[in-house]
Amino acid sequence: MSLTAPQKKDADSETLALRRRKVRQIPNTVTRAIGQQLRTFREQRGMTQLELAMSAEVERTRISKLELGLVNPSALTLATICHVLGITLADLFAEIRLSHPPTTEGGSLRRANQAVLDKKPVSKRAS
Repeated sequence: MSLTAPQKKDADSETLALRRRKVRQIPNTVTRAIGQQLRTFREQRGMTQLELAMSAEVERTRISKLELGLVNPSALTLATICHVLGITLADLFAEIRLSHPPTTEGGSLRRANQAVLDKKPVSKRAS
């Protein structure tokens, strides 16, 4: 006797699968800018991707994907890589003048399960 329900393929599951694919908009301007900065600092230090990866204890392919803007790295991963490069997070982001607007202001979804407001919140500033 099976204790799990059979997996049914219906329009809802297909829509969800398409939505997940559609959400991944990487590389984007932000991930590319971070990657370019990482590559610049790595090359200034005369390090190969493999040397950086081994010192930062990440996979070499991860360094490549970071530099190409193909992944959205965690702050901890960036902090570790910055440590190995002898820079701070502030140094890494110093030249990056970008931001990403929320969906209510025209920004794209960042992940499939992202909470999205139906309408823009009302500002409560005093006049």
